[in-house]
Formats: sequence, C-alpha cells, structure tokens
Amino acid sequence: MIQEKNHSSEIEEDDETEIKSMLEHSSKNLPFTSGEELKTQDIVIKNEDSNENITLDLKSKFKNQENILTAIDDLLISGGARLILFLPLFVVILFGLAQSFGDLNPDWWANSVQDVYLGLDISTSIYFASLLIMVADISLLVILLRLIYVTRQIFTLEADAITNSGITFNSAHGYAQMKAIIDGSSRQLIVTTALMILATILLSISLYFSINNTTELPIMIALSTGSLLAGHGVYMISSRTRFNTVNPWGLLDAFSTPIHPALLKRPFSDVIRSHVDPLLLVKVSSYVNSLSSKLREGKSITDLQENLLHLLHLRRSGIISDDEFRDVLITIVDEDFIEQIFNHPELGEETWNRLLTHAEDRCAPFFRLHDRLRMDYESDSIQDEDIWFDVDMENLTLGNANLFAYVLNKNKENKELILRVQTPDFRPNECVYRLNTPPQNLSSNPLSRNIADTLPDLLLSTKIIWQSLIPASTGEATVTVRLEDTSGNLISGRVLTVQVRSDIFTRLRLTTGALFMFGAAVAVFSPLIPFALSLLGL
Repeated sequence: MIQEKNHSSEIEEDDETEIKSMLEHSSKNLPFTSGEELKTQDIVIKNEDSNENITLDLKSKFKNQENILTAIDDLLISGGARLILFLPLFVVILFGLAQSFGDLNPDWWANSVQDVYLGLDISTSIYFASLLIMVADISLLVILLRLIYVTRQIFTLEADAITNSGITFNSAHGYAQMKAIIDGSSRQLIVTTALMILATILLSISLYFSINNTTELPIMIALSTGSLLAGHGVYMISSRTRFNTVNPWGLLDAFSTPIHPALLKRPFSDVIRSHVDPLLLVKVSSYVNSLSSKLREGKSITDLQENLLHLLHLRRSGIISDDEFRDVLITIVDEDFIEQIFNHPELGEETWNRLLTHAEDRCAPFFRLHDRLRMDYESDSIQDEDIWFDVDMENLTLGNANLFAYVLNKNKENKELILRVQTPDFRPNECVYRLNTPPQNLSSNPLSRNIADTLPDLLLSTKIIWQSLIPASTGEATVTVRLEDTSGNLISGRVLTVQVRSDIFTRLRLTTGALFMFGAAVAVFSPLIPFALSLLGL
C-alpha cells in the first residue's frame, strides 16, 4: 500500500510539473497576451466574481426583509385586520367626537378621569388619542413603502441577473408594464403618506395651540382634518394591487397582459403565457426547456407545455383522475418528470394551480367555451352540425373586453371561412379574420372516447380567435359575430350584450374615495366661510 501511495504521489508531481511547463510554454507563445495582460484578465474575473457575490448577498438581504414585511402586510395592513383602511376612519370619528364636546367637560370626566390625563379637558385628550392613531397609521404606510422598495430592488436584481445570462429581459413581454405598476404603486403610497404626515403635523400644532388656549385651534383642526380625508381618499381611489416576490406567483395579480396573439395555435400555452408576469415566465420557460432531454421521440417542448397545462386544468377541475393524467403525460415525457412537477421547490403544483386560476379569472370566456366544447363532445351533440361555432365574452367589463370564438370543422375537407366581429360600442368597430379550417374526424361512439387523450387534440384542431375590444362609452353595448363562407353567405352568428361599467365593489370604493376628497375640500375651506360671509355683510 505504501509503495502504491508513493507511486501515485510521484505521478501527481510529474503531472504537476508537466502542467506548469505547458502553461509557461503557452504563455510565452501567445502572440497578443503578455504577463501583465494575464494579470489584468485575472483581476477582471475576480472583480466579476466579487460583484456577483455582492449581488447575491444583497438579494438575500432584501429577500429576508421582504419575508418579514410581507408577513406584517398580510396580518395587519392589506390583509387580516386591514388597519390601513380603518384607522383613518376611526380618527375621523374621534375628531367629530372631540368637536361635539368643545370646551365642555362632562361631570364623569372632571370628577374621575381628568386627573389621570394630566388635567387636560376631554376634547384635548381625544385629539391626543387621534394623534397616536395617526402615528400608527403612518408607521403602517412606511412599512408598505419599504415593502414596495424592497420588491422593486429584488425585481431589478433579478432582471439584471437574467440580462447577464444572455436573455434580453428589459425588452421582454410585460417587463415595462410590470415596472410601471411597481413605480405607480410607490408614487400613490408616497402621496398618501405625505398627506397623512401633514395631517399629523397640523394636529400636533393644533394641540399646542389647544394647551395655550389660542384662537388658531379651529383652523389647524380643519386643515388637519382636510389632509387626513384627502390622504385616505387618495388611498381609496387608487387601485393598488398587492404584489411581492416572496412566492413565485407573487407578481401575478398585479400583472395584466399588454399584448396577446389573435389566433391561438397552442390555446392553453398562449392564454396562460400572456397572463404570466415576466419573472415567472422566464423561470417556467427555463424549467420546461431543461426537460428536452426527457421527451419521448417525436415530441417537442411545445407539445409538452400545451398538454401539461391542458391536463392540469382537466385534473384540477375533477374531469380526469390522477391516473389518467399520468397515463397521458407518460406518452410525452419520462415518468420521473411527473413527480418533479409536484415536488419542484418553486414551480410545484401550487404554482401551476395559481397560473391556471389567474388565467381563469382574467380570461373566463376562453374557459367557458372550452367547457362547452367538452360537454358537447362528451354528449356527442357536437356531431349535429358540420361547423361547430361558439362565441363568448365578459358580461361585465370596464377596460378591455376579451372576445373568444371557437370554430371546429367536422367536414371531410378543408373549409375557407370568414369571421366578422362588428360593434358600434367598441373599438375597433369591425374585425375580419380569414380562417383555413382543417377537417376533424370524430369517433362516432362517445363511450369509446378518452377525454384526457382526445380532448387536447380536438382543441388543437379548433380555430380559436382572441379579440380585445376597447369600450367607446359606458352602458349597454352589443357585439355581433358572423361566420360566413367566402361568398359572404351566413353560416352562423351570435349577438352578445355586454354591460360596460365597474363592478359594485369598485364603484363603492371610488364613491367612498370621492366622498373623502369632497369632505377634505369642505374641511379645508370651512374656516374661510365666516370670513367670506362677513365680507358679504351676511
């Protein structure tokens, strides 16, 4: 054994000597690389490594902060107790209560409580309590501001890391809009916090005047009340969607697609990818592309992604079982991958469910049409017509309305069809699509059909149109959809009625915010009313 060790050490020393001589020889023979240049390259590499380590440390630091701030936000601020919503209302009630007492002290206050509160009258004590509540409200707003700042820094660091990896992330789908949403939320909170701080300062000044019994007290109280109502009115009117990077799906709710394909070639992939925020989209794409080595022969990454999303939707809807889900997916990818779907640390089952839930919420017409196609396919009523045609869109909308149309050709030959979308109440007023629909031969026996196996292929054979319509006015709007042949003969058609207005919760929020802004104006100008009346001689 000792001889073997000595022999191996001699070999290692010989190898080391040979490697050193090769490096020295290569450095001498390099035509454009001197020793100083090599040192410079080493310094650059070391600097890059150190910068990367600093970035990772900074990102880890921000992540830890975001975890803590998001927990506080979920428990006290935007979720849970929702103190940010109720504290200003409570302060307004206390202001009114203090004004109702004025300079009078009830007997129970003067005899029992006043000495405990440093001999202050009841109205001044109520103002002090209001001041403490407003300080607490400002503290919560500062926590929200810090949370948005930390999330923005993490988003920037993630974007830089993706860009350095060779992906042009800054010009990717949704990056500019996601950045604008984060910056807009930050600006809205800064305005709200500034008004709340102003209201607190004015209230503090009014308390000083109250203790010194000066005549400026009503004016300071009015200005403080106006600032408080204006700050809370801005918060109510501004629609701030919650977002974070703690969870992989944390930015989903804040993101809405700026663009999307009009003709869906891979329906589930196109719809869901259009509603995924840019950070999560990069992670999903990288993860799916990494599975190319595990695909069955003849299958592609696009086949995997489309079938995976479709089967997950059918599975979470209770239409197919886990066994059927696995049986179909095994024909596309290795069986080991199926377990990775549910056990991945970031892109596990919950993340996929969140993606589907978010897409269903934003594009409900697509999923309603999919369910109607599936039910007609299962009941065999799809065979009643040569062309299966259906249209759907939102019943209630305020912004862009999503219209979807499904066209399935059950003839034995290709059909050239024309789809017209006409409406006087949306822009554009008319859209025309020329469709080349291939034939789809369906099994005549519905009992022999395996939904998990055949429905994805049926959906791929269906021509699906996705048209976004911009409302021209509020109220009731109509949309006419015509399916014609190339000669202009009507094959089928639909007339859809849509209500263009906000939902009841949005209207309630906006109305409440407008009332707060109106109350702020009244509170600010109320001290001027007696002066104006005296000028008019009234």
